Amino acid sequence: MNTVIRVWSGSQVTRDSAPAPDRAMQPLTRPHIVAAGLRLLEREGAAGLSMRKLAGELGRAPAAVYRHISNKRELLSLLFDEVSRQIVVPDAGGDPRTVVLEAAQSAHRTMEEHGWIAAGMLDGELPGAASLRLAEFILDVLVRNGMSDVQAARLYVALWQFLVGHLVAAAGVPGCPSPGPVARPGDGDGDCPTVRRVAPLIERMSDQERFTTGLRLLLDGAFAEPRAPRAGTAAEEEVPVSRPAPGAAE
Repeated sequence: MNTVIRVWSGSQVTRDSAPAPDRAMQPLTRPHIVAAGLRLLEREGAAGLSMRKLAGELGRAPAAVYRHISNKRELLSLLFDEVSRQIVVPDAGGDPRTVVLEAAQSAHRTMEEHGWIAAGMLDGELPGAASLRLAEFILDVLVRNGMSDVQAARLYVALWQFLVGHLVAAAGVPGCPSPGPVARPGDGDGDCPTVRRVAPLIERMSDQERFTTGLRLLLDGAFAEPRAPRAGTAAEEEVPVSRPAPGAAE
């Protein structure tokens, strides 16, 4: 039986019909902010994300949000961290080439499901700390299976740049060309017979096929290289990785 509450006006309200507490009266936490930020991103994209809009999504004043998040960059980092936790890495004990392939494919699938990630990466505002888990996993697999630190670093940078480049191109980010021929020759162009023959094959490839094929070719080449000593040779050390991929520990 419902309990009746008598209020000063004399009206009667049951507990079952009592309104939920206003959102502004509930404590604001980072998990609440992250959840609201993801809703906003999925609905409006990276261009539609702002601290003011986030505050509106939460039903709060912007100042309340700024007490937890310093700026949009920090917010995007937290949101990318949340998405990165969805990346599933395989058992590290299998064939190293297959293990790295599956880890990269999982990362690609997860990030592809969230279209705002490509734009955020292009702006240099991603990733966050959680992506270190993927970097650590891949680098550890490579080094434990015979690659020197230098070889592992080079391959990781190549993998990351390929993954990000494909996401940005496939997402149709303004200013980025699609992953196909720059142009197809017209009927009057007789000096490009190979392009004319091959272009339809490229155009028929799905985005996923382009990514997986390119990833396999990249890994095949890297794992075919002779293994260098773990400490690296002097010649190797003379060619440093000048700009580590985002997510790699400095």
